[in-house]
Amino acid sequence: MSNKKIAVIYLFFFIIPYILCLSIIGVSYNSLVLHALTWRIIVGGIVGAFGMFAVKVIAQRPVLIMYRSSTRKVLKELLFFFILERSKLVIGANLAVDFCLSVLSIYLVATFLPLTLILGRTLGWLVLILVVSLTLASYLEFESLSIYSEKKK
Repeated sequence: MSNKKIAVIYLFFFIIPYILCLSIIGVSYNSLVLHALTWRIIVGGIVGAFGMFAVKVIAQRPVLIMYRSSTRKVLKELLFFFILERSKLVIGANLAVDFCLSVLSIYLVATFLPLTLILGRTLGWLVLILVVSLTLASYLEFESLSIYSEKKK
């Protein structure tokens, strides 16, 4: 698999969904909690961090395949962020980063989006974009990232 293909798949399969998941956390929490910008934002950050961790666990196999296939150092470093099969200290740091990003997402959504938009169609659009992004990534290179291999006759 070429580095260009890895970069495109990484963009559609990990970067865009990661940002969209953070946005979904921000919109969901702000639509559930009226006073999200008080001490309650910590609860949202904790729930968001574990939610993001669960999303990363699902993507471990494709990330490892792309990590092993890439030859560029920058691309390897970006892929390394999503690899969770490391020490507990690194996993804890990963959770801390996800916590901070979740809190930031909750804060940004509460600050920049009006409540009528948060309670309206925002979540549906984010989920639609997430599904389209994952579908494009799967279409681009499903065979290379699949754990199943077809037996050739």
